[in-house]
Amino acid sequence: RYAEFSDLRNAYHVGIAERYDLVSKAGGAQQMAGDYLHFDGRASHLSEGSWGIIRVLDKETPDLKKLPGQPDIPASAKSICPADAPVKTFNVIAADRALKFNNNASDFIEVDFDRKLQVANPSGKIFMLEGEKSKVASDGYQPMPLTLHVNVGDCIKVNLKNETKGGKVSFSADRLAFDPKDSQGVNVGNNPGDQTVAPGKSKTYTFYAHPQYGEIAALVWDWGNFINNVRDGLFGAIIVGPKGSKYRDPLTGDDVSMKNAWQADVVIDRSIPQNVTRSDYRDASLFFQDEDNIIGTSFMPYIQQIGGLTGVNYRSEPWMHREEHGCDLGSMFTPCVAGESSPVTPTIMAHAGDPVRIHVFGAFNEQNQIFSMEGHEWPLKINMEGADMLSSEEFGSSENLDVYVKEGAGGPFHIPGDYLWQNHRMPYAAAGQWGYLRVLPAGDRKILPLNSGAEPGAKKVELPDQEAPETLSQQGNIPGPLSMLER
Repeated sequence: RYAEFSDLRNAYHVGIAERYDLVSKAGGAQQMAGDYLHFDGRASHLSEGSWGIIRVLDKETPDLKKLPGQPDIPASAKSICPADAPVKTFNVIAADRALKFNNNASDFIEVDFDRKLQVANPSGKIFMLEGEKSKVASDGYQPMPLTLHVNVGDCIKVNLKNETKGGKVSFSADRLAFDPKDSQGVNVGNNPGDQTVAPGKSKTYTFYAHPQYGEIAALVWDWGNFINNVRDGLFGAIIVGPKGSKYRDPLTGDDVSMKNAWQADVVIDRSIPQNVTRSDYRDASLFFQDEDNIIGTSFMPYIQQIGGLTGVNYRSEPWMHREEHGCDLGSMFTPCVAGESSPVTPTIMAHAGDPVRIHVFGAFNEQNQIFSMEGHEWPLKINMEGADMLSSEEFGSSENLDVYVKEGAGGPFHIPGDYLWQNHRMPYAAAGQWGYLRVLPAGDRKILPLNSGAEPGAKKVELPDQEAPETLSQQGNIPGPLSMLER
């Protein structure tokens, strides 16, 4: 990055005649030698050969000269996490799990030219926490993609067990610091050993939420069989929040700091100097997936509807299904199906004026997409003063957007109501990629108030302290990026 407060990225969509200069430091924040994978996040292009290796060396070799004026080549760091970093350990299972994106819709919906929109995936696979196993196995339970919450400076241990019926799996979280020879989650080049996990076996992956990266969101992928397993649902995220934060369920108040939670309230520790002026905020993650690689191309006759498996967080609300149940085009985004109050897709809830942060992931995509949310804007560069404000933003596969609703839920005037989020490529919205940001009046008890926005006497967040060291090494005087929620 050239601009001082530009956001950090590890993936970017690109179109014809576009170019981007990606500036980084060999070995990443972790400063570890090894072979790192670079690749096209679009699965079909990756399978066709769009990938390569960035080889980081920690000693001189005959075929690579040292840069002029540079000091001696530094040795690789001996460990990924500082000795005094707080440790969070998650026991994760990769398992087979049939996925029905909408229980009220047919498994397949006929679209154009004998193609089908897929609403169910009998060969689905998911990541889940060990403690969720019985719940996920129960009838009627609809899982969400694995979403874990950690803090800047945390050391993260993921104990992965492969309980799928066949084939290897792995756990990759690219935007965190890791040892490429141990916890990259993919077998690359000359890195030793096997970083995938056979059925019935386990492996521990170690990551570090480096202060240099700050508050980010890391997309989790399986690389045991990327083309099939990620398409079938083996994806998730690790969300990195402010140092010292805790996380609660906005409905029940339960502590979800060590749980799988696609939506959580971030409870900030304002006893930490850099957090003194910060507000608690609502946090949500949306995982978009699609696999139609024909629509929008020079295929004739021109395709107008989406085929294949398409959804958000293993869910979808296809228009054709809704039309069959009495909805017309003018009421498609309303509760027009008998007995419904919300779509099956994620409904993000907040009180009017609450700060809201939405992580939008290209979990598995054959096309670039457009995330849009009506009535709200967010900055193009979340840490940069004076950045352009957006109400729609493009993203591609393996990419994520950090959507910080600057003025708070309900827009600049904090008006309660249901606001539409959607994929603004309309064929994808019609295929079911849309939902609500539900903005409730301040004090509405459907969700708990944030600490910073609660009315007098309202219930406050009170979570038990975790047993973790209070100090962490900064590994030298390396400043992190300014928080997007600094006021």
